[in-house]
Amino acid sequence: MLEILELMPKKRPFWDQYVCQSPHGLPLHLSGWQDVMVQTYGYETRYLTAVSQDRIVGVLPLFFVCIPLVGSVVRTMPGGLCADSDAAAQALLAAGQAWAQQKRAKRFWLADSRICRPGDLQTTTAHVHWTLGVRGDEKTLWQQLDGNIRRQVRIAQRHGLTVELGRSGALLPVFYNVFARFAHQAGTPLFSRAFLENVVAVFPDGFHIVVVWQQKRPLAAYFQLEMAGTVYGMWGAALREFLPLRPVYLAYWEIMRYAGQCGYHTLDMGRSPAGSNAAKFKGQWGGTAHPVYQQIAHFGGQANGEANGRFQWVTDLWPWLPFPLAQFLGPKLRRHMPFA
Repeated sequence: MLEILELMPKKRPFWDQYVCQSPHGLPLHLSGWQDVMVQTYGYETRYLTAVSQDRIVGVLPLFFVCIPLVGSVVRTMPGGLCADSDAAAQALLAAGQAWAQQKRAKRFWLADSRICRPGDLQTTTAHVHWTLGVRGDEKTLWQQLDGNIRRQVRIAQRHGLTVELGRSGALLPVFYNVFARFAHQAGTPLFSRAFLENVVAVFPDGFHIVVVWQQKRPLAAYFQLEMAGTVYGMWGAALREFLPLRPVYLAYWEIMRYAGQCGYHTLDMGRSPAGSNAAKFKGQWGGTAHPVYQQIAHFGGQANGEANGRFQWVTDLWPWLPFPLAQFLGPKLRRHMPFA
């Protein structure tokens, strides 16, 4: 008998144990994100479990958000759902869509899923994520890199760039400042620093931050999550004017080296648009590309492409805004699109 139940606080350890042990589990499936989303944005959430014979066989983390010009949406955390079987997945999807219709949402969004779920869902695959094996000592990992990658890392080292890795949150202000500058240049409104502060507070042992320095100047910064045997690249940026110094190559090498030293077996380099320069860069490291699916059920709203097109003007305008104004407005916009 398969039951769909809402997560209760006392059941959180069982939820997280299931996610960590599942081959389909991702850090963003963990129950702590419910606290992050509520504390940062005040969202209404619903975390659903599929239970069979008193055992969790699937989880679906959902939140409800109103997006200007688009309407209200019930969506998952990036990563979609996590389930042992198609039956559990379909039961969770049915319950999630029922809640979306109850909330009169315009659409139900299974976001950034690693598995394409069958059913009456509009499916797109505009992104890929790259995974790279990192078993072995530093010498082994270095030798398995392509010769061009090693040359780029050495260029960064010859320019005197150094790397600092922290697991306490002390580097968070530096990371956020670099990321904010990059996001402004790229035309992307950025979430508030409070969002990341909440992530650090909820997952004190599940993250690390890497910063690439030229003396006292930060050139690049990356925020990773850690779970089970994998390090996951979440957010990262390098300032454009310093790209010739190759800080990105040095950062990725240090993340890879750290993962191997700590006993992780895989580095998930995060998602990028398929065919983009970012995707091609990640491919140079010798990993494997996997599709990332967006699956949407519409309840009277626009198709996804039409809705997304309404925000192109924001991307076009954003780099022209004064940086302080962009910093002020960004978190207000991202409240409606937290993982855009």
